[in-house]
Amino acid sequence: MRRSMAKLELYRKFTNSLAVSVVLSIAWIGYEVVFPPCSLLQLLLVQLYFNASDPSSEPWEIAWIIPAFWNLLSFALLIVICILWAPTRNPTRYTQ
Repeated sequence: MRRSMAKLELYRKFTNSLAVSVVLSIAWIGYEVVFPPCSLLQLLLVQLYFNASDPSSEPWEIAWIIPAFWNLLSFALLIVICILWAPTRNPTRYTQ
């Protein structure tokens, strides 16, 4: 019975971390919709500032944030998995 409770606690912590990551993902998607990283005004200001004629120029100072969030979120989930399933001195606590 204790082994089942240890497993349940482990999976409960993992489920909570997945729920937090889902909430963060939904919040980030909402942020992307409300505040897009490359608005027309920002592109115009960058082109005027740098006198750039390249239509693909974008404000690189903020453009990296969108993919970086997803990389950081997946890295955080990997860290949580590594911590939860780290080797212990008593590996038999999760066996049936």
